[in-house]
Amino acid sequence: MSYQDLEKLIYSLSSSEKKQFQLYTNQSKNEKYYALLFQIILEHRNKQGSLWQQAFKQKYSGVSLESTANYLFKVLTDVLLQIRIEQDSWFQQYYGLMKARLCFERSIPDKGLREIQAVYKKANQTENFINKYSALRMELDVLHSSKFSNYNEQEIVDKQMEAKLALQSIREVQEHYSLYEQLNIRLAHNPTLDQYTDDLILGELSLSFRGNKNKFETQKLHLLFQAFYFIHKGEYRSALMIFKELSKLFEANLSMWNFPPYDYLSTLDGILNSLGNMRQYAEMQNYIDKLAELQKGNFTEHFHSLANLTISCYELQKLVGEKKIKEAVEFIQRAKDSHLQIHIGDIEKMMEWYFLQASTSFYAGNYAACKKILNEMFDHCVHGTRYGIYRAAKLLYLKTIYELHDCDYMESEVRAHKRQLQKLGKRYNTENMVFRLIAAEPKRRGNEWKRKTLGAYQSQLMELQANQKGEPLVRYFDYESWVNRLLKS
Repeated sequence: MSYQDLEKLIYSLSSSEKKQFQLYTNQSKNEKYYALLFQIILEHRNKQGSLWQQAFKQKYSGVSLESTANYLFKVLTDVLLQIRIEQDSWFQQYYGLMKARLCFERSIPDKGLREIQAVYKKANQTENFINKYSALRMELDVLHSSKFSNYNEQEIVDKQMEAKLALQSIREVQEHYSLYEQLNIRLAHNPTLDQYTDDLILGELSLSFRGNKNKFETQKLHLLFQAFYFIHKGEYRSALMIFKELSKLFEANLSMWNFPPYDYLSTLDGILNSLGNMRQYAEMQNYIDKLAELQKGNFTEHFHSLANLTISCYELQKLVGEKKIKEAVEFIQRAKDSHLQIHIGDIEKMMEWYFLQASTSFYAGNYAACKKILNEMFDHCVHGTRYGIYRAAKLLYLKTIYELHDCDYMESEVRAHKRQLQKLGKRYNTENMVFRLIAAEPKRRGNEWKRKTLGAYQSQLMELQANQKGEPLVRYFDYESWVNRLLKS
């Protein structure tokens, strides 16, 4: 176990989870170094370097930090498991299977069978076909060992048939997952959709026609596949319709939610993303409010942090889209004052927040702040180069350097960016337009040149706006205002 893993675990704890850990440690009045280490790590949150390791060694020089950290990790995971068993049906089912197995090993078959029946009931309610099959298989094994006493053949055949149907459902869900995961991995390597995904589309259609349409999990995966397909194809209206249908499915099946409900959070994120891309900012508030409702649940710290970051991104996108730049600047400051957590493992959402901050600074004319934010983004998001928002950020960086009149640095930065784009494949026309306009140095040109050039760029902008499916970078920035500001006399 690394110290970083221990930090992540501790910083992910919710207030109630911290309280449960404190209650556990208070059961014994003896001094416990693992509990002291827990407090030291909490006190050093948001501080750079290995300060908490040094603080523990200085205060308890005779105690092994490594052994204490390992034991703290073990105790924390044990406490968290007990909490999740009380909260989450998935954990309850596996805990019940373990208790049943233990009862059968200790020759307490009646108690074991009661545990199995409880697991079967919960698995059936939540459509957890893996646990449903495990419960049926374990029950059949126990009945077999008892020579099927008190059971007739038809009852045993019924249980066997139910186990077989559970396996078929597992296979069907796995096929949906396989197609959805293949779609995502192909999009990760090639964000533009073409005939490269035709086989997945046909596979998904075939599976949806011959599968069971009444299962929550298969409905969810079918809609997720369609929604993300339309998102990456640039058909945001179609994606919005699918996401809304998916949202209704979740809201009608509260008992099926995972704990925490990351799937439902992702669905609301998809709806807001589609509305933002269609610039329907007025409709976004309803779904932002639904995200805020999620934060009221007793979920993990990581889930709350991700929900809060998602809310902040869309609140800021809404303000920038409505051209309320002053309010957007004030919103960013409030987010900083409240210590908004952005380094939580979701690189795309983190880049989105950085980009929105930077574009707000750019629109506000604070180019130095914009450059600083983008440099920070590039330092923290080195693995995000294939995302569209990263390429949009690079273009924003070039525009910012131009506004700062750093012409010598501009040439080398443009060359470096073009080399990077060669590794990613085809350049977008949006990128070529920015390269050409900056290279023309419009600030040094006369009004006559600007008047002649403006019409050509306006025509190109109209073409880019009309082809947003093939030019996804257009949606990230107000290129029309930027071009007009540079070229209008």
